[in-house]
Amino acid sequence: MTETYICSMKENERPSVTIKLKPYLQEYLLCELRTNMASKRNIIGILLHPFLEKRPADIPPFIPEGPEYITFLLPGDNKKDIRGNLWVSPENQQLFERFVEWHFKQMFFHYMTYRVKEYRSFKKAIYQFCVDHEFTWSNINYELLKKDYYRKRKRKNIEKSFPQTVPGFFQLNSSIYITLN
Repeated sequence: MTETYICSMKENERPSVTIKLKPYLQEYLLCELRTNMASKRNIIGILLHPFLEKRPADIPPFIPEGPEYITFLLPGDNKKDIRGNLWVSPENQQLFERFVEWHFKQMFFHYMTYRVKEYRSFKKAIYQFCVDHEFTWSNINYELLKKDYYRKRKRKNIEKSFPQTVPGFFQLNSSIYITLN
């Protein structure tokens, strides 16, 4: 079962939410934010807050455990009672994960764009990226990052280049004469 529920309901503890997220994305978020606290000012809180919904009555409470799950603490909110039976649906978890992955890849591409010039080596730049973001090698793959960077770079070059002809048009006459009266 991959449902997510608010799992901390004690008065003296902050409410929390546990969601399914790839391990390298978990490491990325924790490194970038230096906390597992979702707030109105960080990416976790901004993305996760709209996905919190009232748990359907037919779904029993469930607190998932395992390396693919991460728990975020939730801040208090006057607009939404976060101490109630809230959850993040599996569909919303997938949307959250896709956005975090997109954000990670954008940040990685920008990092590489500048670091490759500095290090003059893709390999050194990728290794430095992993060190800077405290990735463990069991969760991230050098070859995967390299291929993703090459693909993104290739797409970026294609987007910048202009075709020699306008697609869909063909040349009727190679010479056009203008007469002035």
